[in-house]
Amino acid sequence: MNGLSKIVLLSFLFSFFLVLNINAQGFNAKYKYWSIGGTVNTMNYVGELDPGPSFLSPGIKFTRYNFGAAVMRRLGSRVSVRGTFSYGRIGGNDFVNSSYSTKGGAHADINRKSRNLEFFNNIFELKGDVVIDFIEHRGKYQKRPDFVPYMFVGLAYFHHNPKARADLGLGGGEQVYKLRDYHTEGQGTHIGGASKPYALNQIALPIGLGMRYKLSKQLDVAFEIGWRFTTTDYLDDAGGKYVDAQQLYAATGSMESVILANKSELLSTDPAFDGMLHTTTTVNGKPFTTLGDDKSGSTHRGDTKGRRDAYIITGFHLMYIIPSKVICPKFR
Repeated sequence: MNGLSKIVLLSFLFSFFLVLNINAQGFNAKYKYWSIGGTVNTMNYVGELDPGPSFLSPGIKFTRYNFGAAVMRRLGSRVSVRGTFSYGRIGGNDFVNSSYSTKGGAHADINRKSRNLEFFNNIFELKGDVVIDFIEHRGKYQKRPDFVPYMFVGLAYFHHNPKARADLGLGGGEQVYKLRDYHTEGQGTHIGGASKPYALNQIALPIGLGMRYKLSKQLDVAFEIGWRFTTTDYLDDAGGKYVDAQQLYAATGSMESVILANKSELLSTDPAFDGMLHTTTTVNGKPFTTLGDDKSGSTHRGDTKGRRDAYIITGFHLMYIIPSKVICPKFR
C-alpha cells in the first residue's frame, strides 16, 4: 500500500470512530438491534480492459453477478456497523469491447482491439463498513421510517486471481489460464525492470449510497451502489509495459507466457490489421509477429500512470431484524 492509500485509510478510520462516538451519545442502548440478510447484485469493473474507464460510467457489456451475506448492528440514531461477505465476477475483453475504427490516432479503437487482451476474475470480498442514515431515528425499530437514504464507507479485504479462457494456437484448444502464473509483464523474473508478482489478496476502500425501505415490522429491503477503490492495477493482469518476447521465453520457457503477454500475435494474419505496424522476432525457433500502432508500436500493455483498478457492486439487500427481546408465553 502506497503512502497516499495509507493516509486515506487512516482518515477513514478516524472518521469512523468520530462518527460512532458522536452518534452514540444520547441514544438509548435498549433500541440497539441486530439484523441479518442476503444480497443479490451485479458487478462491474473499471480498468484497462474497460472501454469507458471511469468509475462513474463503466462499460456494462461485461456486467456480471455477485451474491453475499450480511450482518448489521444498529448503534445510534443514524449509524450502524455492518459486515458483509460476497462472491462475484468481473471481466473484460478488448476484442469484444472495441471496433476497427482508426479515428483518434494512438487512442484509436483498433489499437485496443489489436491488443486483444481478455480476462475474468472471481472476487471473494470481506467488507466492514459504517452505514450512516440521512434520516435520524431514536426510537424502537418497529417505528423506523419507511424510506431512509444512506451512505456507507469502510474497508474491504478481497481475494482475486485473474484468468483468461483462450485458444493460443498451440494445439491444446481452448483452456483457462491463471494469468499471474505466466508472468505476462515479466513479474517475478530476472528481466530488467520487472516487478514482483502482484498479490492475490488485496485491500479496497468501499464507499457508496443506498436507499432502504421498510417492508414489514422486521424486514427491510435496500438498493445500493458501492465503489471499491483498490490498491492494485492488476485485477485484469494488465498494468505496465510489454516485455521482450525472447527474454520472456528465456525466463519462463513457456510459449503460453509469450502469447498471453502479447495476444496481438493471434491477430497478426488478420487482413483487418494490415495497416498496423507488424513486428516479427524469433522465439523458440519460430517467427512471433505482434501488432502496434501505425507509427512505432505501442509499448504500453496497461496504464502506466499509476491509476488503480476498481470494481462496482450494485444491487439489493434483504435484511431481517432480530427482535431485541423475545417474550416467552406464560404457562398456567
